[in-house]
Amino acid sequence: MSLDRRALMGLGLAGVGIAAAATASAQDASGPVVVEGDGAQRYAAAIGDIRAYAERHMAAYGLPGLTLCVAGPEGTAYLRLGYSEPQSRAPLTSDQLFQIGSISKSFTALCVFHLMEAGKLSLDQDIATLLPGAPLPTGAKISVQNLLNHSAGLPDDAPLFPRGGDGRLWRGFEPGSQWSYSNLGFLMLGTIVERLEGRPLAEVLQARILGPLGMTETKGAILTRDRAAYAHGHSALYGDRAYPRAGPLGPGPWTDVTQGAGCVASTAHDMALYGRWLIAAGQGKGAPILSDAGAKRFTTATIEAPGWGAGGGQYANGLAVVEVGGRKLLHHTGGMLAYNSALHVDPQAGVAAFASTNVGLVPYRPRDITAFVCRRLRAHLIGARITEPPPPAPPRLPDMAPYIGRYVGATGETLTLAASEHGLSMWRGAQAYDFEPEGEDVFISREPAATDRRLVFRRADKAVVRAWAFGEEFVRTNGGGAPVARFSPRMPDDLAALVGFYACDDPWHGDFRVSAQGDRLVVDDVNPLTRLPDGSWRMGEKDWSPERIRFDAVIDGRPTRATASGVDHLRRPIP
Repeated sequence: MSLDRRALMGLGLAGVGIAAAATASAQDASGPVVVEGDGAQRYAAAIGDIRAYAERHMAAYGLPGLTLCVAGPEGTAYLRLGYSEPQSRAPLTSDQLFQIGSISKSFTALCVFHLMEAGKLSLDQDIATLLPGAPLPTGAKISVQNLLNHSAGLPDDAPLFPRGGDGRLWRGFEPGSQWSYSNLGFLMLGTIVERLEGRPLAEVLQARILGPLGMTETKGAILTRDRAAYAHGHSALYGDRAYPRAGPLGPGPWTDVTQGAGCVASTAHDMALYGRWLIAAGQGKGAPILSDAGAKRFTTATIEAPGWGAGGGQYANGLAVVEVGGRKLLHHTGGMLAYNSALHVDPQAGVAAFASTNVGLVPYRPRDITAFVCRRLRAHLIGARITEPPPPAPPRLPDMAPYIGRYVGATGETLTLAASEHGLSMWRGAQAYDFEPEGEDVFISREPAATDRRLVFRRADKAVVRAWAFGEEFVRTNGGGAPVARFSPRMPDDLAALVGFYACDDPWHGDFRVSAQGDRLVVDDVNPLTRLPDGSWRMGEKDWSPERIRFDAVIDGRPTRATASGVDHLRRPIP
């Protein structure tokens, strides 16, 4: 679902220094630039700029390691920065696998398109005819195309057979009327492929895509038996709270993944081959996977995707279409438990870039790196210069003026806020905290060990009037020390009983906290809950959000279980 995906990970002290070691050693550990193709040597100046920009990201975000491929019409270059394991200084190697996450969706979509061209399904076909027995939502049909472009109205990470309620899936909106990212949709597509092909998805991927493209190093399923072939993965050391930039890291958790939303692992070399096929596909050339008409349809946007990245975009079939430097590029990212990846392709310029880092469960994707690669390499090809500097890493801070000042709680306790280098400094009595922005009016601690709670501001008539910190309300004071607004009303007892910490030991679903902000329930301090007529709660600001939570297993008036979008989470003592 759309909660933070946070795993329960070992909190051994050995993990504390990983981000610091990565930050200090990215440049020292840089491997040589490897080129393929005689003309690739002419990329030298561009590759130098790309390496420098990537190293900035390594330092700014505390990345352990990064693998990168740069494919252009004159050849291909590969870069490796940082380490597989920073503390032991184990280097990254060219043959190490990285999990590419949701970039796998385009591979699954290609298998669906192959079935379409073979006459085994159509994109407007009702998926009920392809998934007999699946507990699909009642009402209007969901088509294959709705799954391919995330317009089915399904929740993000619900299982195919959800727990809770009547056992059926649900939707937040009518198919085709909105766009909402859904891993469940691609789990369904992978299942459809397996049913129609009569074999596991990994075998289909090998036969239909990996084999024809010569991607001999790529795996179509993430399996424990291959774990030694991967770069060492890392994740946030504290998995129960928000992760700050370059925060402490620990060993990443491992789970096998075989479903179509994120089952592919690859190398930079093989992803360059895939990038070159996408270049051709974007030019309307489908061989050796699709017909030319199929390739054109595959890479053509079918829906507006306002939720895709900061600037929005469009979505095709397992691929987004975004604007970079005034040009339309194919794009996707992938986030896994211990890896994060990004892909950009400029078909008309003949340029593609893939990057992956061996850290996951953190709010980072190397999308800025791959976007800059495409801009910089195209500039080289046309003899132009990029006169403006690349976007800063990390982004510039918003204006802190609306937040600074003094706030008072209902008990008389005060908070004092001032601008700092990274965002806000806060004093709670004699205790100081340093916060950085996470989103609009939301801040997180730069020292995760200091607090697991967000600092959230609320406005009235565009002015900040109150803050929620440590689970308590604080109201801004005027020059005379008096609150500028009333404190929020108290939450009714029946709703207060839902407040608690709910955990799932599956690292893909992690845990979440339900808390009270006045008479309103929120998840993880920011996502509001709205009660629905069927007894469930909708999570999110939008009235069409597909995410649901149900509370049950009540003892002494308090639920001991919350089923979040079909997955059970058990109440545990609030840490």
